Amino acid sequence: MLVIDDSPMIVELLVKALGVAGVEADSASDLASLDERLSGGQHELVLVDVNMPEMYGDDVVEFLREQRKLSAQLLLYSDLPEDELKAKASRSGADGYITKAQGVESAVAEVKRRLGSARPGRRILVVDDSPATAKVLEAELKAKGFEVTTAESADAATKIILKKKTRPDLVLLDVRMPNVNGEQFCRFIKSNALFAGIKVILCSAEREDELRRIVRDAGADGYVLKDSLIARGILEKLES
Repeated sequence: MLVIDDSPMIVELLVKALGVAGVEADSASDLASLDERLSGGQHELVLVDVNMPEMYGDDVVEFLREQRKLSAQLLLYSDLPEDELKAKASRSGADGYITKAQGVESAVAEVKRRLGSARPGRRILVVDDSPATAKVLEAELKAKGFEVTTAESADAATKIILKKKTRPDLVLLDVRMPNVNGEQFCRFIKSNALFAGIKVILCSAEREDELRRIVRDAGADGYVLKDSLIARGILEKLES
């Protein structure tokens, strides 16, 4: 993972604590070092400080998502009041936030929790009314070791998640579908305590601002764009 923070003390403490916990972490303190780290390899999760001399963390999140097309989980990290930090995370399209006030141990625990989700070997449900798209995604994901089920509608998907035996760990959800659309189905999943452990990632050709709105309003865990790199982008997202 990558830690972006201008405080050498915080970076050193966090990177060391993550290392002890078995998480390999790199760091960047400014735009130059950030570009160098991004060019040096892929990261599964990026932790971004909000207030830095050269840049604001929420701007960095938007830059990484929109300009660099980074599919890693992006989390804001700050000592701001939690309600303000939560609002910044929502507006910027971040996947979440961690408050510095909770301490290094809590931050490490949250990072490990997020990195431990949706790993190969776990169940993924692809919900898309395009059989061709679903077939491509199924093949790509199975090749990575995931157990994959597909559904062409929200109704078919509901039958799958209702059964504990077939309930997925993650739903890869198309937004534009007939009858019940992706936003409505996401709300259904997120409002039901029975499905509390299921993550929902939107997969759509919708505008990014619309996807961010759905993530915010429906409670999705993130999104990936349908484009010429659809399979690669989704795989990177699911492995983060």
